[in-house]
Amino acid sequence: MEKRLAIVIAVEKYADSRIHAVKHAEADANGFAKALENGGALDKVFLLSGKATKTTINSQVRQHVKALTKEDYLYIFYAGHGFSKNGHNYITCYDTDPDDLEDTSIKLKELLEMCGKSACKRIALFLDSCESGITDVPGIRGIYTTMSATELDDFFQAAEYRTCFASCKTSESSYSSDALKHGVWTYQVIQALEGNARAALEGGRYVTAFSLQNYLAAEIQRTLRKVFSKPVSQTPWLYGSQSQDFVIADLDDVLKKKTAVKPGYDQVKRAFLQLEESVEIRSLSGFKKGSHRVPQWKSSATESFVQDISQKEIEDEVEEVHGRIRAHMNYKRKDMVVDTGHIVTPDFEFWVECAQDSEDPASAVISHRLTNISPKIIDDDGFNQVFESSFDDITFEFKTEVDVADLIDQLEELDAKNVELDYPADCSYCDLTIEGSKLEIRISATGVTIHAPEATAPKKLVQSFISVQKALAGSPVQKAIAGSSKK
Repeated sequence: MEKRLAIVIAVEKYADSRIHAVKHAEADANGFAKALENGGALDKVFLLSGKATKTTINSQVRQHVKALTKEDYLYIFYAGHGFSKNGHNYITCYDTDPDDLEDTSIKLKELLEMCGKSACKRIALFLDSCESGITDVPGIRGIYTTMSATELDDFFQAAEYRTCFASCKTSESSYSSDALKHGVWTYQVIQALEGNARAALEGGRYVTAFSLQNYLAAEIQRTLRKVFSKPVSQTPWLYGSQSQDFVIADLDDVLKKKTAVKPGYDQVKRAFLQLEESVEIRSLSGFKKGSHRVPQWKSSATESFVQDISQKEIEDEVEEVHGRIRAHMNYKRKDMVVDTGHIVTPDFEFWVECAQDSEDPASAVISHRLTNISPKIIDDDGFNQVFESSFDDITFEFKTEVDVADLIDQLEELDAKNVELDYPADCSYCDLTIEGSKLEIRISATGVTIHAPEATAPKKLVQSFISVQKALAGSPVQKAIAGSSKK
C-alpha cells in the first residue's frame, strides 16, 4: 500500500537574534500538515524552530526518504528565510550563523539530491522562502539576496511527478498577515487542501499541481488586496514537468462530509420564522376618526402613537395563539408565560408586534415571529397545527458577519448553472435564485433569509431551508450556515 510522508520544516525563531523571526512560520507548518491529512493517511516528521538545526534536518530527511518506494508520496514543506549565493540556493536553519551563512545553512540542491536518490517518484516541495532582502515593509519574510530559479528548474523538470510550489517569484517577497495568522500563500494552500476552495479542485475532488497553482495565482492577489492597505505584489510560482499533472490530494471523502446537510433540525436553534403584514394605520382598532390623523412622516412620536392604537390587535393575536397552543399541545398552565405581545413555552417563543412602516408612514407593519425554537418540536403535529399557515420567511443568523462581496466572488467563481445571482453595487446583500425553485433567498452580512411564495407551517419552511442548503452544498453559503451552527 502506498505511503504518504510529509517532512515539515519551519524556522520561526533563530538562535541568533540578528536573523529576524519569521512570523507565523510554525502556524503555517502545523496548518499545512493538518490540511494535507485530508488527502489520506499521512506520516509526519515535524522539525520546528529549535529542532530545525542543520544537522537534524539533513539527518531526518536522509533517514526517512531512503525508506520510500516508487509507489509512495513525499511532501516537503519549508517556511523560513532563504537566500542565494553564487547561483546556489540555501534554506536557513535554527542554528544558522549570519557570519558564516553558507556553511551553517543547507544548500537546497543537496537536499533535493537526497530526495532524488530515493525510489519515490512523486515528490512535492512547498517552499515559502523565495524572498527578497530584509526591508522595512511590515509582513515581508526575507533575508539578503534573491534566490536562483535554475536549481529548482533542473531538479523538478527531471521527472514527471516532481513539482515545487514557491510562494513567489525569485524577484519578489512573500508576505504574512496577522489577520490570517499565516503567511498569505500558505494560508491559501491550506484552504485548498482542506477542501474550502472549489476553484482549486480538478474534477470536483482532486487537488492537482495545475489546479492548485491556478487557484493560488488568482487568489493570492485577491487576498493581498484584503489584508494590506497599500498595493503589494506576490506571484506564486510552479516548477516542474508540464507533461503530467500531479495529484496532490484526493478530497472526495472530506468533501462529502463537508457538503452533507444533517437531516436533523439542530440549525433551527439559530433561526427565526416570520410573517409581516401591512395594514393602514386608520384601520387599527385604536384609531379614532375625527380625533386622530394619519401620520404623514415617521418620528418617535408617530411610532409611539402606532404602538398605542394597535394594542387590541396585539392582545387579540396573543389570545388566539394561546388558545391554539392549549388546544393542540400538551403544555400545562405553568409551562407558558404570557406577556404583552409575547408567549414563552419550553420549546419556542412567539412574538407579535406592530410598528409604523418606515417606507410608508401611513401604514403599519404587524410582525409575527417564532424564535428560540427547539429542534425536537419541528416534527410535532400539534406545533405545526398551531402555526399551520403562519409564516413565510425563515432567517438564519450567522454567528459572525460574512464578507458579502467576497461571498459573491466565490459564488461567481463556482459558475453554477442552476443558481442566479443579483446584487447592488455596494454588495450590501446578494439575492439567489435556484432553478426550479420558487424560494427567494437573500444573503446579508448577518444572515440568510428564505422567503416562501405563501405562508406555511414551520416544518415545511424549515425543510425549504434544508433544501436550499443541499442545493448550495459546498458553497460559501452552506459553509457559513454550518460554521454558525457549531456548538
